Amino acid sequence: MNRDKAVAIKSLGIQDGGSKDSAKIFSNLLETSKNLPTTSSELGTILLSVNEIKKRARELRQKTKPKSDHTRAHYLLAGSGLAIQDVESSLNTLKSRQLIEQNVPNREAEGDLDTYLRTKKDENILSSIEQSLASAAKDFDNFVNQNFNLDWEQRKEEVRENFGIILKKRRGNETTVNSSFEASPPTWGRTGRGILDGDSRLNVNENFATRAKFEKYAKIINSFNNARQNGSNFSMEKEILESFNSSTEANDRQLPGAWKILDHARNSKDVIASSKSFLELQFLEYVENLYKKNSNEGLPTNVNKVKSFIDQKLKNSNNAWKYGNLTVVNGVPIWAFIFYLLRAGLTQDALEVAVANKLSFKKVEQSFLTYFKAYVNSKDRKLPNEYVSRLHTEYNQHIKNALDGDPFRLAVYKIIGRCDLTRKNVSSITLSIEDWIWIHIMLIKQDVSDDDPVYEKYDLTDFQTVVTSYGVSTFDGSYLHVLMLTGLYELAVQHAMSINEIDAVHLSIALANHKKLGISDYKSDNCSDLVTVSDGKMKLNLAKLLGNYTKSFKFSDPRIAMEYLTLINLGGTKEGAEVCHEALRELVLETKEFTILLGKVNRDGTRIPGVIEERQPLLSLSDEQDFLHKITEQAARRADEDGRVYDSLLLYQLADEYDIVIRIVNKLLSDLMSNTDLSQSLLNLDDNSETNPVLIAKKVINVYVNNLEIAQKINSKNKETCILLLKVVDIRKSYYSQNWQQTLEKVEEIDLIPFVDEASSRRKAQEFSSLSPEITKSIPNLLIITMTCVSKIVESLNHSEYQSLAKTQQVEALKRLAKNCMIYAGMIQYRMPRETYSILINLEVGL
Repeated sequence: MNRDKAVAIKSLGIQDGGSKDSAKIFSNLLETSKNLPTTSSELGTILLSVNEIKKRARELRQKTKPKSDHTRAHYLLAGSGLAIQDVESSLNTLKSRQLIEQNVPNREAEGDLDTYLRTKKDENILSSIEQSLASAAKDFDNFVNQNFNLDWEQRKEEVRENFGIILKKRRGNETTVNSSFEASPPTWGRTGRGILDGDSRLNVNENFATRAKFEKYAKIINSFNNARQNGSNFSMEKEILESFNSSTEANDRQLPGAWKILDHARNSKDVIASSKSFLELQFLEYVENLYKKNSNEGLPTNVNKVKSFIDQKLKNSNNAWKYGNLTVVNGVPIWAFIFYLLRAGLTQDALEVAVANKLSFKKVEQSFLTYFKAYVNSKDRKLPNEYVSRLHTEYNQHIKNALDGDPFRLAVYKIIGRCDLTRKNVSSITLSIEDWIWIHIMLIKQDVSDDDPVYEKYDLTDFQTVVTSYGVSTFDGSYLHVLMLTGLYELAVQHAMSINEIDAVHLSIALANHKKLGISDYKSDNCSDLVTVSDGKMKLNLAKLLGNYTKSFKFSDPRIAMEYLTLINLGGTKEGAEVCHEALRELVLETKEFTILLGKVNRDGTRIPGVIEERQPLLSLSDEQDFLHKITEQAARRADEDGRVYDSLLLYQLADEYDIVIRIVNKLLSDLMSNTDLSQSLLNLDDNSETNPVLIAKKVINVYVNNLEIAQKINSKNKETCILLLKVVDIRKSYYSQNWQQTLEKVEEIDLIPFVDEASSRRKAQEFSSLSPEITKSIPNLLIITMTCVSKIVESLNHSEYQSLAKTQQVEALKRLAKNCMIYAGMIQYRMPRETYSILINLEVGL
């Protein structure tokens, strides 16, 4: 040995310096060898299959020529105690074995059986994995084919139609060219139009004042909807006016005024008559308030109040009249007196004043009383035709261009006879904006005919054109009043938006309620403008307005949002109802407040309706249940897609999709048992029937099985699966309590694990693929439970001091049961988690 060691040292180029030097060299060599990679090194292990190792070994053999002289290896191994002759012998043996494996077909009979079995097992596992991947790929392809089988030509045609592209359609031997708008209305915007995703920047929760205003209006709207639903009377105008009076908030003066105008006009469809009446009452109220502030002589009659007004408004500080050429009788300008009595709506009083002062009229004015009596006594405040031409002649000859004429006389003649409509203003008199509107209203002729001369044609549309041509800058902060008084309600809402969006929204609601708004037909709702013109008429996009407003609080107050969205249907049209329904769908899907909006299911299975269902009389539903079912099912699908399982459970129950509920519950229960360790309980003290799958399943089965109507809607296999899973839960409970014998009895009762003999094991293995996925996921744990119970019982029996034939027979029976389980497990092992079979083998070995 020493000689071999010396030769080895010499062959390595090391001089013999004594045993101490050689020991040192070999120590260094050993120390260095520790740095070589090992299975525990940070480089990790090389995981290669047997076939791959063979392939690489063969490549190495081809590259390296065999040498009979082992030289350095011979000397290097000399100190290890392994003779080189033994190594060479082992190499020759391996070569001969390789030849045997290559030349002998049944190499497992002559070669290394263990190696072959391991190789075979690896190949089986790889084959199973490949089959699973191929099956999954095939299933995916089938899914794609079934769900994405699109007719692209049809889709292309639909897209063209939706964008209004003219299409050529062939019918038989004819080719017709149709506009898509004629063939079918545009569908873009109809679905997913984003009614609640407007461009409003309002935030009702921005500050305390805004929030308080929002809540105040919300209460009014709730009361309004209650009244609509119950058929009772409710005046939104009066409620809001009272809120203005009681509020400490600084409001723009136009807003309360607009509500007063609407309150006055709500029972009158005639814009001209209602505005005339409002302006006259407003003026008389002003005259009365002015009269109260000043000490006046005489009785407080309307005539005296107007006379007092004239004294205060038409005189200068030096008590002289502001206007020259006034016809003054007994200290009163008579024509101004008649004018302002008419302005206050006191027509009869004006006539009496005219009659009492007839002697003061000039010669050219003598026929005035005749005209005025006819005017006052007519129902529609019109002159009879026989007087019209005479009055116009006198006006043009004596009144219109009189240099010393009373300016109020010209105004009275113009109003009574609708004279000189080419110049509708009375420039010689200082008028307020309200006076100006009143005069124009008095000049309007409602029944204009084509036979009327052009200079006599002046209707409401003409006056509205005058107002809009002047615009907001002309009316000095009164533009909202002007628009309301002239019937331009759509523009009034639009202008109110620039003042305060919350007030504007509620003004639009009140106007729509009284049928005073032209409401968009929603076909052009893709337009960004709030007000559009269609067929020469202005229309307001009420859905856009309410959607924009609701956007600011749909998440914080979904119940109130629902109240506002029902108002989209105020117009009472079919399309308005459809858009209202769509807006409610958006609200449900975006806020996910399913319990509030759609309802919930009690523990006993009874259904509590949500706020949408409570308001169904206001939604113009042709089929209430169909609408609720569709909106609920759509929400359920969305929740399912988003992975919100418990939300989808609630929604499918509300949609009466009980079979889907059972399937979801089965999956939840199966996943819970698969993902919960056997040493853990499936129920905790803080679990409830809303979140724990076990409690949910028990509640569902209890309600569904006992309700015959519901039970008929459930697939029997799904119901049986749920019942069977609950039995597995009961088995888990017994197992957790370590009641081994009772657990085995319950496992045998559900008949999923082979208890009888080997034949039953094979039969159960064949039946495995026909079981539902939820049940198959429970099989591995059931096998472990069964084998554990057998192991524990056998261990207990073996440690028992009492010996008997019955005890021996019981142990043997348990071992046969274990054997059956292992046969069954061996047949389905590749369909179970990898570690399950190892656990079962260890349990079997322990027996």
